[in-house]
Amino acid sequence: MTNSYQYAGWATDEPPLAHRYDSSEPLTWNGAKVYPLHSQSVGISPTTVTLTLRSAAPRRGVRGVGMGLAVESGHVLLNGRQLSGVDVWADAMSGGIELHVRPDSRDAAISLTPVWVDEFGEVVSWSGNYGMLITRERSCLVLHCSTGVGPPDFTELVVELATAPTPPDPIPPADAGRYTGALYDLGVALHHRGDDRKACELWRQAAGLGNMSAAYDLAVVLLRLGQLAESEQWWRIAAEHGNTRAMAGLADVLDRRGNPTEARIWRAAINAESPAY
Repeated sequence: MTNSYQYAGWATDEPPLAHRYDSSEPLTWNGAKVYPLHSQSVGISPTTVTLTLRSAAPRRGVRGVGMGLAVESGHVLLNGRQLSGVDVWADAMSGGIELHVRPDSRDAAISLTPVWVDEFGEVVSWSGNYGMLITRERSCLVLHCSTGVGPPDFTELVVELATAPTPPDPIPPADAGRYTGALYDLGVALHHRGDDRKACELWRQAAGLGNMSAAYDLAVVLLRLGQLAESEQWWRIAAEHGNTRAMAGLADVLDRRGNPTEARIWRAAINAESPAY
């Protein structure tokens, strides 16, 4: 290394790093700033967080290393679920992994912390000589992480962090409209006959091609079937396209799923819309 500090340290008589943090502010170690976490604001827009592994060299007694991502005033979308945070392990970051963050307010922020699995299989953080050195490169931040096992060693996990606005859904082809109406209407007919399974299959196709009526009706049926996560997904898509009925449905399902803060935001959005006749 050519830096003015070393990434690996040695045992000292000083208390471990975790005992020396007073807040999220860094402390000085070997002339460098060591952070207990990295935090940054994401604002109100959906954000894609990309974590890419540069290297992982866990010391003896550490069975796995990773990054813990937490979201304040928002959530991470993962496999159709809304999570306040998620641990991402080194193997999942080996080719780069994208995590989609949905803010609930303008105060939304993400924070990242090193996590590791100890010799007993327990996930651990915020202990021992835990922390990270942070360097900035042209297209990303680089997080050099030390677990809490043994003396500080910031080569145990090195991860690139990049954030960017999540791109909007692609615009359907110009001729998609001629098919989506037929798919939607056939789904309605099947729903009236009591065949909700086939109706939902057709509405998923139509909604995927941009038919917001299909997205709304699909969410209604899924809610009745108790599939709250997918119901929220389709109501959210329709709500983001300005469908006020979907905004109301989304707010209700968010309340049911324990997210009243975002529910209030969508109800405020309904009040801001002109009534539709």
